[in-house]
Amino acid sequence: MTDTFGVDDALEHIERLRHGETLTTERASAVLGLHRTGRLADYQLSSWLATIAARGLRFTETVALTRAYLGPARRGARIRRSGRTVVDKHSTGGIGDKTTLVVVPLVAALGVRVCKLSGRGLGIAGGTIDKLESVPGLRLEFTEAELAARLAADDVVIGSFSGELVPGDTATYDLRSVSGCVRSAPLIAASIVSKKVAVDADAVVFDVRYGAGSLVPDHGTARRLAGLLVRLGGEFGLRCRAVLSDGSVPLGRAVGNAAEVDEAVEFLRGSGDRGLAAECEALAVQMVRVAEPDEPEGRIRERLRSAVDSGAALSMFVRMLTAQGGDTGPVLDGGGYCRPGARTAVLARGAGWVTDVSALGIGRAALKLGAGKVFADDVIDPHAGIRLTRHLGERVAEGDVLAEVFHRDGLDSGEAVELVAGAVRVGPRENCRVPREPEPVSEADVHTDGTGVVHV
Repeated sequence: MTDTFGVDDALEHIERLRHGETLTTERASAVLGLHRTGRLADYQLSSWLATIAARGLRFTETVALTRAYLGPARRGARIRRSGRTVVDKHSTGGIGDKTTLVVVPLVAALGVRVCKLSGRGLGIAGGTIDKLESVPGLRLEFTEAELAARLAADDVVIGSFSGELVPGDTATYDLRSVSGCVRSAPLIAASIVSKKVAVDADAVVFDVRYGAGSLVPDHGTARRLAGLLVRLGGEFGLRCRAVLSDGSVPLGRAVGNAAEVDEAVEFLRGSGDRGLAAECEALAVQMVRVAEPDEPEGRIRERLRSAVDSGAALSMFVRMLTAQGGDTGPVLDGGGYCRPGARTAVLARGAGWVTDVSALGIGRAALKLGAGKVFADDVIDPHAGIRLTRHLGERVAEGDVLAEVFHRDGLDSGEAVELVAGAVRVGPRENCRVPREPEPVSEADVHTDGTGVVHV
């Protein structure tokens, strides 16, 4: 179909989709093929994505879109490997979400093979690749053969997806971020699962975050999206689990690319934030369980804590960076990667307890500082970001430093400072927000109706 399918056909297809025509792998592949060869403009592909986002897709259509994202070379049955299980994980994104930087080396330190294919930021949520690009020299983009070789040599690798691995997702990922299509459940699911299939993972743990500042607004929607991800992964032969995480407050204390890498290193040294620790442990437990189903959960938790206490998890992180060409000096000498040109303090305007920290407000402030993209051609400042010196439930006096804002020298940080000041709320102790604990979801928790329609 691709050879005879032209721009006029693509536009007619978009019109028909709006009126309920079924999306097929062939039609989706033809549209993506036109864009890949330069015959379909970005704004036309954005119109196709917006149509999908507005209309929604049935489950069978989401499967078709996922196959189209993978490209013709990878649409058949997956090749099952012998030997140890390869585990991947993926987060739907949130403010301060640096769990990948923690759990990948932590789980690998327990002898589990981990191959993590990550993406860039979507909307105000930062991406793992954006964070890791603040490590000088670190190589992140691999071909399929190179990714397999890295995994065979070291049992752990984090990489970005290349056009060869997931051509359809490569074409649409950035456009989703700048065309108002970030929150579409079918587009989220097809993007995530296509990358997991592309790296030939055996099992995947999905971290589905919800709340202001996340892609998913509430707990109920997050559970349904988790069910869609688990079911879609199973359609491609993956063993899947999911964890629901409350993203209404920033995860940890750092928001920004290099700042979050530094916080992950601090965690692996044994001094992690309590909320970050709870979520990382919940994810790591599920990752080990899909690889070692007979291992008791209590024993897994003991092994994870021992890997941090002994330094094995940090050593694995350094080993991974070294294998991928990254500069490990800032980890080894303790200096860190985040070196902003200027820092501005955000002061408490009253006394009391920190009752809430709005993830949405902190995320918007980070964007103002240059930690993410508003337009497709924006350049990210790896050192821009925010460090919370006070978090939920902590007592403050008037004039105390609530946060530090990191920015380049000469940047007017006034708007970002006001956003941070508004995001960190101080009041009576009894008004403190209590985030929900991470909640595991497995195949047994997935419920779908008989029509195959997925409502997220």
